[in-house]
Amino acid sequence: MGCAASVHASDSSQCKDPKHKDYDNTIRAVTEQSRKESEEPPQKQPEKKELRFGPVKLLQEISRVLLVFPVEDGQSEAFLWACRKGGFACSIANSLESAMDTLDKRKHHIVVIDMRLAVYSIGEQIARKIRSRPSLASVVTLAVCPAIPRWCEEPSVRPYLEMGFNRRFLENHDRGACLNEIVMMDCGEVSTGLKLSVANTLFQLLEESKDSFDITDIDGICSYVNPSFEKLAGFKSVDMIGKSTDTLLNEEKTGHGLLETMQRCKSEGKVWEGVVVHNRKGQDPISVEMKIMPVFDAEGNNLPSHFVTCRLELNPTVCRSCLNKNQYNSSTRRMSNGRVRTESSNTSINSISVNNTSRRLSKQVDAPIIKILTMLRSIQDTSPQQLPAQLIENVMAMLRSSELYNPGSNSLTEDPEALGFMDGLMEGRGTRPSVTGDTILSHRESTVAFNNTALMQSLPTLIKENLTKREEWDYDIFELERLSSHRPLFYLGFDILVEFGILNNFKVEETTLRNWLSLIESSYRSSNTYHNSTHAADVLQASAYFCRSQCMENFLDPTDFLALLIASICHDIDHPGRTNAFLCNVSHELAVMYNDSAVLESHHSATTFKVTCQSAEQKNVNIFKNLEPETFKMIRKSIISMILATDMTQHFEHYNKFLAVNLKCGSSEDGEENLALL
Repeated sequence: MGCAASVHASDSSQCKDPKHKDYDNTIRAVTEQSRKESEEPPQKQPEKKELRFGPVKLLQEISRVLLVFPVEDGQSEAFLWACRKGGFACSIANSLESAMDTLDKRKHHIVVIDMRLAVYSIGEQIARKIRSRPSLASVVTLAVCPAIPRWCEEPSVRPYLEMGFNRRFLENHDRGACLNEIVMMDCGEVSTGLKLSVANTLFQLLEESKDSFDITDIDGICSYVNPSFEKLAGFKSVDMIGKSTDTLLNEEKTGHGLLETMQRCKSEGKVWEGVVVHNRKGQDPISVEMKIMPVFDAEGNNLPSHFVTCRLELNPTVCRSCLNKNQYNSSTRRMSNGRVRTESSNTSINSISVNNTSRRLSKQVDAPIIKILTMLRSIQDTSPQQLPAQLIENVMAMLRSSELYNPGSNSLTEDPEALGFMDGLMEGRGTRPSVTGDTILSHRESTVAFNNTALMQSLPTLIKENLTKREEWDYDIFELERLSSHRPLFYLGFDILVEFGILNNFKVEETTLRNWLSLIESSYRSSNTYHNSTHAADVLQASAYFCRSQCMENFLDPTDFLALLIASICHDIDHPGRTNAFLCNVSHELAVMYNDSAVLESHHSATTFKVTCQSAEQKNVNIFKNLEPETFKMIRKSIISMILATDMTQHFEHYNKFLAVNLKCGSSEDGEENLALL
């Protein structure tokens, strides 16, 4: 308990030890220091001070102190001075009724009660009443006791604890001692009480959680289970608290190796995730995914004090497969953040993490066409005759087509005019125009081309240095946003488009490109926290990163790069900051215009060409004006298809088509059809 002031005595002469030669000098120095402090103005504390409790940030208000002294004397005056000196709010009461009335009207953190002989019974009543009220459970109580003569034995503090006191203070009229005592309680018991209240809130969340949680110490002894754990395991909390939770694991069906890996991770203070077979009271075992998280007392401590375990029951299909012991020959891999995760070789897991969920979902989205191709491939590989194998190959080529249900016109007639008429009726059935001759100079220009532009000559040094890092995968787009005064798309877009030869290959003037980029960036809504021009610049940088790979350079030509980069720049232009579902639900004008189908994506692609080709706000912004009609038509089609493909409801359709065509880097087979899909 806090007995820091017990070394003081009301009469300093009683404590003088003649063996200490410097005693008189020390007393004079302390007295002089106390006199100087008493002359200083009272300290003004901030209204609230910051307090950290793990990852939680708390704001602790100024502590209020209640002084309960039936009779004013030197001790009460010393505590009153200490409260004012320390900047604490202070109230005074002189009876049981006035003390309780003050506590009912205003919250107090510290209560100092006079427990000297004359008022012993009143102080005891106040302390017991405080402890009997749940609303006052966090109040810190201090008992002011008579000074102990030097020749007397130190009495026990247990009676004061039984009354409900937190600390004891031996009578001492020294103002500094009183101030130190209050400061110690404020930084100690009061702050700890605030942290405990937050911990109680967290436990209330665990009580209401539908997921199973339990807390154990380093030896695996359980100290807490929530109601969801009781429902999952079939054991009540009274059956588990104080016992080891390791008894719930079915070692025979889980596998000894997996349990050893779990224990090793716990001993090393690492997070462990995996699937185990869990025993249940009076019921068959079930398959459970566990995530064990270590809890450390302090930052930098390598040894955890407790473990928090989350248990999730798997679906019945996975449960039956998990009962096979051979499925638990799990391998472990270390992740980049130091965690260790176990993965079953044959079982799909309902993982806690998003990565596991995505991985599991990707295994379930195979379209029927993928299964058909797989079966035909297996038949082809086992067929001994060349003719059936060739027929199967032709069938597979047809099935791979991304336009499987579009009719072809070549089989109808050999007449060129009729073919042209049919192609005009069928959208997108025209041939891909060739881009040769003077149009194609190079996929990418050297940095000299960019350095020679007028914009580069006027760029600030910091922006120049930032743009030199644009080819790195971990490029910091937010740094460019800060350096460019929230114009990252203008500078990065100009840099990358010049790099990929838009000025030379497509006869775009530098002024036109600059005007176009400024207009496009201004069309993004800066009020959006995510779908803004910084996001567009980030997507552009990532697209250019992939375009620089040798595989992409061999597979795409300058028109493809132009379409891809422009689609990246404009894919979220004029985004209203709402989802497609929201716009459809409120019958927004955009949803009405585009018939509730790919509303935002249609708006982005339409706005791109409206701003570029039909803008009346600024002249000389059309970067497509010098293109041949066929080339512009092809680039426009590619840009629209890429922007429409950002609709996540179409993601798995594109994904399955991509698997079906089985693209090979550098292959020209089915090039035009596969190129659009890429």
